[in-house]
Amino acid sequence: MLSVNFSNMNKIKFYPPLLTLLLIMTMLALHYTLPQPLLISPPFNALGFVLIAGGVSMNLWSAWWFKNNQTTIDPHGNAIYLAQEGLYRVSRNPMYLGMFITLLGVSIYLGSLVSFLAPPLFVWIVTLRFIGREEQALLDCFGDEYVQYKARVRRWI
Repeated sequence: MLSVNFSNMNKIKFYPPLLTLLLIMTMLALHYTLPQPLLISPPFNALGFVLIAGGVSMNLWSAWWFKNNQTTIDPHGNAIYLAQEGLYRVSRNPMYLGMFITLLGVSIYLGSLVSFLAPPLFVWIVTLRFIGREEQALLDCFGDEYVQYKARVRRWI
């Protein structure tokens, strides 16, 4: 008999870039296998490439920023520095925002109805699985400095 121990599921490290990739693969599979009307057609769907480039650029900048400041990019890791510069002046989560924008760009490029389900699904999963825990860890680590930052800068935009 097969048994699954779901109590260990929280111990499995799952990363947002993997979620983004899985959602893109699902979007592509559903777009090309399910007949559906196009909401956005050429040439207007080319706007998707602009958003994809913008989202990927946000993530590359953020990764560079974390490396330069010698703090962790790992959502399961411990921060040693509270990011408040650059994109972090506009969003407390520019990497997640970049992934969302990338997904939105893929949705616009594909143009099909089903592809537009992925971006809000990403926000929902990331908010439930990562952001709450990260915010609590930042509060525990940086205290009042994080409370003030949180009051100034929105979670997404």
